[in-house]
Amino acid sequence: MTERDETQMTELTGLLIRRIREDGRTGYVTDADGKRRSLPAIPFRDYMAVCLYDEKHGYYAAGPNRVGREGDFYTSADIGGIMSAVLARFASGTFAGSGRPPVVFEWGAGTGRLGIRLLEEWRNIEPDRAASVRYVMADSHAGHREAARRGAAEAGFAASVEALAPDEAEARLAEAERPLILANELLDAFPFRRIKREGGMLWEIGAAYDEREGRLRDALMPLDQASLNRLEAEGLMPLEGQEAEWGTDALAWLEQMLGIVRAGRIVLIDYGDVQEELLAPHRMKGTMRCYRRHVVHDNPYRYPGDQDITAHVNFTAVMRTAEQCGWRTAWYGTQMRFLLEGGVLELLREHAGTDPFSPEARRNRAVRQLLLSDGMSELFKVVVLERP
Repeated sequence: MTERDETQMTELTGLLIRRIREDGRTGYVTDADGKRRSLPAIPFRDYMAVCLYDEKHGYYAAGPNRVGREGDFYTSADIGGIMSAVLARFASGTFAGSGRPPVVFEWGAGTGRLGIRLLEEWRNIEPDRAASVRYVMADSHAGHREAARRGAAEAGFAASVEALAPDEAEARLAEAERPLILANELLDAFPFRRIKREGGMLWEIGAAYDEREGRLRDALMPLDQASLNRLEAEGLMPLEGQEAEWGTDALAWLEQMLGIVRAGRIVLIDYGDVQEELLAPHRMKGTMRCYRRHVVHDNPYRYPGDQDITAHVNFTAVMRTAEQCGWRTAWYGTQMRFLLEGGVLELLREHAGTDPFSPEARRNRAVRQLLLSDGMSELFKVVVLERP
Protein backbone atom coordinates (compact mmCIF):
# COMPACT_ATOMS: atom_id res chain seq x y z
CA MET A 1 0.00 0.00 0.00
CA THR A 2 1.07 3.57 -0.54
CA GLU A 3 0.39 6.93 0.97
CA ARG A 4 -2.20 7.59 -1.77
CA ASP A 5 -4.54 4.82 -0.60
CA GLU A 6 -7.96 6.11 0.34
CA THR A 7 -8.58 6.89 4.02
CA GLN A 8 -11.36 4.87 5.68
CA MET A 9 -13.89 7.43 6.90
CA THR A 10 -15.09 6.64 10.43
CA GLU A 11 -16.14 8.51 13.56
CA LEU A 12 -12.50 8.61 14.62
CA THR A 13 -11.44 9.93 11.21
CA GLY A 14 -13.92 12.76 11.62
CA LEU A 15 -12.52 13.52 15.06
CA LEU A 16 -9.00 13.64 13.65
CA ILE A 17 -9.98 15.93 10.78
CA ARG A 18 -11.68 18.33 13.19
CA ARG A 19 -8.61 18.37 15.39
CA ILE A 20 -6.36 19.11 12.42
CA ARG A 21 -8.63 21.95 11.33
CA GLU A 22 -8.87 23.44 14.82
CA ASP A 23 -5.36 22.85 16.18
CA GLY A 24 -3.24 22.41 13.07
CA ARG A 25 -0.17 24.48 12.34
CA THR A 26 1.29 25.19 8.94
CA GLY A 27 2.51 22.14 7.07
CA TYR A 28 3.61 21.61 3.50
CA VAL A 29 2.71 18.89 1.01
CA THR A 30 4.16 18.29 -2.44
CA ASP A 31 1.80 17.16 -5.19
CA ALA A 32 2.56 14.83 -8.06
CA ASP A 33 3.37 17.80 -10.31
CA GLY A 34 6.11 18.85 -7.86
CA LYS A 35 4.26 21.92 -6.62
CA ARG A 36 4.24 22.60 -2.89
CA ARG A 37 1.23 23.93 -1.02
CA SER A 38 0.44 24.55 2.61
CA LEU A 39 -2.12 22.66 4.70
CA PRO A 40 -2.90 22.68 8.43
CA ALA A 41 -1.22 19.74 10.16
CA ILE A 42 -0.63 18.25 13.59
CA PRO A 43 2.55 16.35 14.55
CA PHE A 44 2.36 12.70 13.52
CA ARG A 45 2.97 11.78 17.15
CA ASP A 46 -0.32 13.47 18.12
CA TYR A 47 -2.20 11.78 15.28
CA MET A 48 -0.80 8.39 16.30
CA ALA A 49 -1.66 8.95 19.98
CA VAL A 50 -5.33 9.46 19.06
CA CYS A 51 -5.36 6.44 16.75
CA LEU A 52 -3.90 4.14 19.40
CA TYR A 53 -5.15 5.52 22.70
CA ASP A 54 -8.38 7.49 22.24
CA GLU A 55 -10.62 6.17 25.05
CA LYS A 56 -13.56 5.43 22.79
CA HIS A 57 -11.94 4.51 19.47
CA GLY A 58 -8.22 3.95 20.12
CA TYR A 59 -6.61 0.77 18.88
CA TYR A 60 -5.00 -0.14 22.22
CA ALA A 61 -7.69 1.31 24.47
CA ALA A 62 -10.93 -0.02 22.97
CA GLY A 63 -12.33 -2.67 20.68
CA PRO A 64 -11.54 -6.41 20.56
CA ASN A 65 -8.45 -8.31 21.61
CA ARG A 66 -5.55 -7.18 19.44
CA VAL A 67 -3.06 -10.01 20.05
CA GLY A 68 -2.91 -13.59 18.80
CA ARG A 69 -4.85 -15.47 16.17
CA GLU A 70 -8.01 -13.45 16.74
CA GLY A 71 -6.13 -10.15 16.70
CA ASP A 72 -3.81 -8.37 14.28
CA PHE A 73 -0.37 -9.69 15.25
CA TYR A 74 1.52 -12.26 17.28
CA THR A 75 4.18 -11.65 19.93
CA SER A 76 6.88 -13.98 21.22
CA ALA A 77 4.57 -14.72 24.16
CA ASP A 78 2.25 -16.54 21.75
CA ILE A 79 4.86 -19.08 20.67
CA GLY A 80 4.58 -22.09 22.91
CA GLY A 81 5.44 -20.42 26.20
CA ILE A 82 9.17 -20.55 25.46
CA MET A 83 9.88 -16.91 26.27
CA SER A 84 7.89 -17.31 29.48
CA ALA A 85 9.97 -20.34 30.44
CA VAL A 86 13.26 -18.51 29.93
CA LEU A 87 12.00 -15.42 31.76
CA ALA A 88 10.85 -17.63 34.65
CA ARG A 89 14.41 -18.85 35.04
CA PHE A 90 15.71 -15.29 34.75
CA ALA A 91 13.25 -14.12 37.43
CA SER A 92 14.18 -16.99 39.70
CA GLY A 93 17.85 -16.02 39.41
CA THR A 94 17.06 -12.35 39.99
CA PHE A 95 15.47 -13.05 43.36
CA ALA A 96 17.82 -15.89 44.41
CA GLY A 97 19.11 -15.37 47.91
CA SER A 98 16.58 -12.68 48.71
CA GLY A 99 14.59 -13.09 51.88
CA ARG A 100 11.64 -11.06 50.60
CA PRO A 101 8.76 -12.24 48.36
CA PRO A 102 9.47 -11.60 44.67
CA VAL A 103 7.62 -8.68 43.07
CA VAL A 104 7.28 -8.63 39.29
CA PHE A 105 5.64 -5.94 37.15
CA GLU A 106 4.81 -6.59 33.52
CA TRP A 107 4.04 -3.46 31.52
CA GLY A 108 1.92 -3.87 28.40
CA ALA A 109 0.86 -7.30 29.64
CA GLY A 110 -2.00 -7.70 27.16
CA THR A 111 -4.20 -10.65 28.00
CA GLY A 112 -1.64 -11.97 30.49
CA ARG A 113 -0.44 -14.89 28.44
CA LEU A 114 3.28 -14.34 29.01
CA GLY A 115 2.88 -13.68 32.74
CA ILE A 116 0.60 -16.63 33.45
CA ARG A 117 2.90 -19.03 31.62
CA LEU A 118 5.88 -17.50 33.44
CA LEU A 119 4.23 -18.19 36.78
CA GLU A 120 3.40 -21.75 35.72
CA GLU A 121 7.02 -22.38 34.74
CA TRP A 122 8.28 -20.76 37.95
CA ARG A 123 5.94 -23.00 39.93
CA ASN A 124 7.48 -26.04 38.19
CA ILE A 125 11.09 -25.10 38.95
CA GLU A 126 10.72 -23.37 42.34
CA PRO A 127 7.27 -24.07 43.81
CA ASP A 128 7.81 -22.55 47.26
CA ARG A 129 9.21 -19.25 45.97
CA ALA A 130 6.65 -19.10 43.15
CA ALA A 131 3.83 -19.36 45.67
CA SER A 132 4.91 -16.06 47.20
CA VAL A 133 5.29 -14.07 43.97
CA ARG A 134 3.30 -10.88 43.59
CA TYR A 135 2.76 -10.29 39.87
CA VAL A 136 1.29 -7.02 38.60
CA MET A 137 0.08 -6.83 34.98
CA ALA A 138 -0.32 -3.32 33.58
CA ASP A 139 -2.28 -2.71 30.39
CA SER A 140 -4.32 0.20 29.02
CA HIS A 141 -6.96 -2.01 27.35
CA ALA A 142 -9.83 -2.89 29.69
CA GLY A 143 -10.67 -6.04 27.73
CA HIS A 144 -7.09 -7.25 27.99
CA ARG A 145 -7.07 -6.70 31.76
CA GLU A 146 -10.29 -8.67 32.20
CA ALA A 147 -8.92 -11.52 30.08
CA ALA A 148 -5.74 -11.52 32.20
CA ARG A 149 -7.77 -11.79 35.41
CA ARG A 150 -9.76 -14.71 34.03
CA GLY A 151 -6.64 -16.47 32.81
CA ALA A 152 -4.87 -16.03 36.13
CA ALA A 153 -7.84 -17.40 38.04
CA GLU A 154 -8.15 -20.42 35.75
CA ALA A 155 -4.43 -21.16 36.22
CA GLY A 156 -4.68 -20.91 40.00
CA PHE A 157 -2.99 -17.53 40.39
CA ALA A 158 -5.92 -15.33 41.36
CA ALA A 159 -4.26 -14.46 44.67
CA SER A 160 -0.90 -13.68 43.06
CA VAL A 161 -1.92 -11.56 40.05
CA GLU A 162 -3.30 -8.05 39.77
CA ALA A 163 -4.30 -6.72 36.33
CA LEU A 164 -4.31 -2.93 36.55
CA ALA A 165 -4.46 0.17 34.41
CA PRO A 166 -1.01 1.78 34.04
CA ASP A 167 -1.66 4.60 36.51
CA GLU A 168 -2.82 2.11 39.15
CA ALA A 169 0.25 -0.05 38.50
CA GLU A 170 2.52 2.97 38.93
CA ALA A 171 1.11 3.51 42.42
CA ARG A 172 1.93 -0.13 43.28
CA LEU A 173 5.39 0.23 41.75
CA ALA A 174 6.23 3.19 43.99
CA GLU A 175 5.68 0.93 47.02
CA ALA A 176 7.67 -2.04 45.70
CA GLU A 177 11.13 -2.96 46.98
CA ARG A 178 13.67 -3.98 44.31
CA PRO A 179 11.11 -5.22 41.77
CA LEU A 180 11.71 -6.90 38.44
CA ILE A 181 9.98 -5.05 35.58
CA LEU A 182 9.28 -6.82 32.29
CA ALA A 183 8.18 -5.11 29.08
CA ASN A 184 7.77 -7.43 26.10
CA GLU A 185 7.04 -5.52 22.88
CA LEU A 186 5.93 -2.41 24.76
CA LEU A 187 8.30 0.34 23.62
CA ASP A 188 7.21 -0.03 20.00
CA ALA A 189 3.60 0.68 21.06
CA PHE A 190 4.26 4.25 22.16
CA PRO A 191 3.46 7.11 19.77
CA PHE A 192 6.58 8.40 18.07
CA ARG A 193 7.63 11.51 16.22
CA ARG A 194 8.77 11.31 12.60
CA ILE A 195 11.66 13.37 11.28
CA LYS A 196 12.82 14.03 7.70
CA ARG A 197 15.73 15.90 6.18
CA GLU A 198 14.72 17.70 3.00
CA GLY A 199 16.44 20.58 1.27
CA GLY A 200 19.20 20.44 3.86
CA MET A 201 16.74 21.15 6.68
CA LEU A 202 15.27 18.93 9.39
CA TRP A 203 11.47 18.80 9.39
CA GLU A 204 8.85 17.13 11.54
CA ILE A 205 6.41 14.94 9.62
CA GLY A 206 2.85 15.85 10.48
CA ALA A 207 -0.61 14.56 9.62
CA ALA A 208 -2.74 16.77 7.35
CA TYR A 209 -6.16 16.39 5.79
CA ASP A 210 -6.11 17.17 2.07
CA GLU A 211 -9.56 18.53 1.15
CA ARG A 212 -8.68 18.44 -2.54
CA GLU A 213 -7.87 14.73 -2.51
CA GLY A 214 -10.15 13.70 0.35
CA ARG A 215 -7.48 11.90 2.38
CA LEU A 216 -5.16 12.15 5.32
CA ARG A 217 -1.51 12.47 4.34
CA ASP A 218 1.99 13.40 5.48
CA ALA A 219 2.98 17.06 5.64
CA LEU A 220 6.31 18.65 6.53
CA MET A 221 6.24 20.97 9.55
CA PRO A 222 9.02 23.27 10.83
CA LEU A 223 10.79 22.00 13.95
CA ASP A 224 11.17 24.24 16.98
CA GLN A 225 14.66 25.08 18.20
CA ALA A 226 14.41 22.91 21.34
CA SER A 227 13.67 19.86 19.19
CA LEU A 228 16.51 20.69 16.81
CA ASN A 229 18.90 21.02 19.73
CA ARG A 230 17.82 17.68 21.21
CA LEU A 231 18.11 15.89 17.87
CA GLU A 232 21.64 17.21 17.49
CA ALA A 233 22.54 16.20 21.05
CA GLU A 234 21.20 12.69 20.47
CA GLY A 235 22.90 12.39 17.09
CA LEU A 236 19.61 11.61 15.37
CA MET A 237 20.58 13.19 12.06
CA PRO A 238 18.90 11.61 9.00
CA LEU A 239 20.52 11.75 5.57
CA GLU A 240 19.14 14.03 2.88
CA GLY A 241 15.75 12.65 1.85
CA GLN A 242 15.69 10.18 4.74
CA GLU A 243 12.87 9.70 7.24
CA ALA A 244 13.45 8.46 10.81
CA GLU A 245 11.34 7.75 13.87
CA TRP A 246 12.02 9.54 17.16
CA GLY A 247 10.63 7.63 20.15
CA THR A 248 10.32 10.46 22.64
CA ASP A 249 7.23 8.98 24.32
CA ALA A 250 8.92 5.62 24.92
CA LEU A 251 11.96 7.36 26.37
CA ALA A 252 9.74 9.50 28.61
CA TRP A 253 8.04 6.33 29.91
CA LEU A 254 11.42 4.76 30.60
CA GLU A 255 12.60 7.85 32.46
CA GLN A 256 9.43 7.75 34.54
CA MET A 257 9.89 4.07 35.45
CA LEU A 258 13.55 4.58 36.31
CA GLY A 259 12.60 7.52 38.48
CA ILE A 260 9.97 5.58 40.40
CA VAL A 261 12.12 2.51 41.08
CA ARG A 262 15.00 3.15 43.44
CA ALA A 263 16.67 -0.19 42.73
CA GLY A 264 15.88 -3.33 40.79
CA ARG A 265 15.97 -4.73 37.28
CA ILE A 266 14.17 -3.88 34.06
CA VAL A 267 14.03 -6.24 31.06
CA LEU A 268 12.96 -4.70 27.76
CA ILE A 269 12.26 -6.96 24.78
CA ASP A 270 11.43 -5.46 21.41
CA TYR A 271 12.35 -5.36 17.76
CA GLY A 272 14.83 -2.67 16.89
CA ASP A 273 18.51 -1.88 16.64
CA VAL A 274 21.23 0.58 17.51
CA GLN A 275 20.92 4.10 16.13
CA GLU A 276 23.69 3.71 13.56
CA GLU A 277 21.78 0.88 11.90
CA LEU A 278 18.47 2.72 11.99
CA LEU A 279 20.02 5.68 10.15
CA ALA A 280 21.81 3.53 7.55
CA PRO A 281 21.37 4.49 3.87
CA HIS A 282 19.18 1.45 3.15
CA ARG A 283 16.54 2.79 5.57
CA MET A 284 15.55 5.92 3.68
CA LYS A 285 11.86 5.50 4.54
CA GLY A 286 12.41 4.70 8.21
CA THR A 287 10.95 1.61 9.86
CA MET A 288 7.27 2.52 10.40
CA ARG A 289 4.85 -0.34 9.72
CA CYS A 290 1.12 -0.92 10.19
CA TYR A 291 -0.54 -4.23 11.07
CA ARG A 292 -4.15 -5.20 10.48
CA ARG A 293 -5.48 -8.77 10.48
CA HIS A 294 -1.93 -10.12 10.22
CA VAL A 295 -1.23 -8.10 7.07
CA VAL A 296 1.59 -5.55 7.10
CA HIS A 297 1.56 -2.31 5.10
CA ASP A 298 3.01 1.20 5.30
CA ASN A 299 0.03 3.58 5.28
CA PRO A 300 -0.81 4.91 8.76
CA TYR A 301 -3.77 6.87 7.40
CA ARG A 302 -5.81 4.05 5.83
CA TYR A 303 -7.54 2.56 8.90
CA PRO A 304 -7.30 5.09 11.77
CA GLY A 305 -7.97 3.33 15.08
CA ASP A 306 -8.31 -0.07 13.42
CA GLN A 307 -4.65 -0.92 12.82
CA ASP A 308 -1.45 -1.06 14.80
CA ILE A 309 1.20 1.53 13.99
CA THR A 310 4.72 0.72 15.09
CA ALA A 311 8.41 1.23 14.39
CA HIS A 312 11.79 -0.19 15.40
CA VAL A 313 13.06 0.74 18.85
CA ASN A 314 16.25 2.80 19.04
CA PHE A 315 18.22 0.85 21.64
CA THR A 316 21.08 3.34 21.61
CA ALA A 317 18.64 5.94 22.93
CA VAL A 318 17.22 3.45 25.46
CA MET A 319 20.61 2.64 26.95
CA ARG A 320 21.70 6.29 26.94
CA THR A 321 18.52 7.30 28.77
CA ALA A 322 19.07 4.61 31.40
CA GLU A 323 22.63 5.71 32.02
CA GLN A 324 21.55 9.34 32.36
CA CYS A 325 19.09 8.20 35.05
CA GLY A 326 21.77 6.44 37.06
CA TRP A 327 21.12 2.90 35.82
CA ARG A 328 23.51 0.65 33.98
CA THR A 329 23.12 -1.68 31.02
CA ALA A 330 23.78 -5.12 32.45
CA TRP A 331 23.10 -7.00 29.20
CA TYR A 332 22.21 -6.20 25.58
CA GLY A 333 21.93 -8.50 22.61
CA THR A 334 19.65 -10.39 20.28
CA GLN A 335 16.66 -12.30 21.56
CA MET A 336 18.28 -15.47 20.22
CA ARG A 337 21.36 -14.97 22.40
CA PHE A 338 19.20 -14.13 25.41
CA LEU A 339 17.22 -17.33 24.93
CA LEU A 340 20.31 -19.47 24.42
CA GLU A 341 22.09 -18.02 27.45
CA GLY A 342 18.86 -18.42 29.40
CA GLY A 343 18.82 -22.18 28.79
CA VAL A 344 16.25 -22.47 26.01
CA LEU A 345 17.90 -25.60 24.62
CA GLU A 346 17.29 -27.30 27.96
CA LEU A 347 13.58 -27.03 27.17
CA LEU A 348 13.88 -29.43 24.26
CA ARG A 349 12.28 -32.74 25.19
CA GLU A 350 13.25 -36.21 24.03
CA HIS A 351 10.25 -38.29 23.00
CA ALA A 352 9.74 -41.52 21.12
CA GLY A 353 6.17 -40.87 20.10
CA THR A 354 4.98 -40.01 16.59
CA ASP A 355 2.16 -37.67 17.64
CA PRO A 356 3.10 -34.19 16.30
CA PHE A 357 0.65 -32.64 18.78
CA SER A 358 2.05 -34.23 21.91
CA PRO A 359 3.23 -31.73 24.58
CA GLU A 360 6.87 -32.67 23.93
CA ALA A 361 6.61 -32.28 20.16
CA ARG A 362 4.77 -28.99 20.45
CA ARG A 363 7.36 -27.52 22.84
CA ASN A 364 10.25 -28.65 20.62
CA ARG A 365 8.55 -27.06 17.62
CA ALA A 366 8.02 -23.83 19.56
CA VAL A 367 11.71 -23.67 20.51
CA ARG A 368 12.74 -24.10 16.89
CA GLN A 369 10.19 -21.55 15.72
CA LEU A 370 11.26 -18.89 18.19
CA LEU A 371 14.95 -19.40 17.42
CA LEU A 372 14.82 -19.89 13.67
CA SER A 373 11.54 -18.64 12.21
CA ASP A 374 11.91 -15.72 9.75
CA GLY A 375 14.79 -14.16 11.67
CA MET A 376 12.51 -13.00 14.50
CA SER A 377 15.07 -13.76 17.21
CA GLU A 378 17.77 -11.78 15.42
CA LEU A 379 15.52 -8.79 14.73
CA PHE A 380 14.34 -8.68 18.36
CA LYS A 381 16.72 -7.38 20.99
CA VAL A 382 16.80 -7.65 24.77
CA VAL A 383 18.26 -5.12 27.15
CA VAL A 384 18.60 -5.65 30.91
CA LEU A 385 18.93 -2.49 32.97
CA GLU A 386 19.76 -2.58 36.66
CA ARG A 387 20.54 -0.47 39.67
CA PRO A 388 21.75 -2.30 42.81
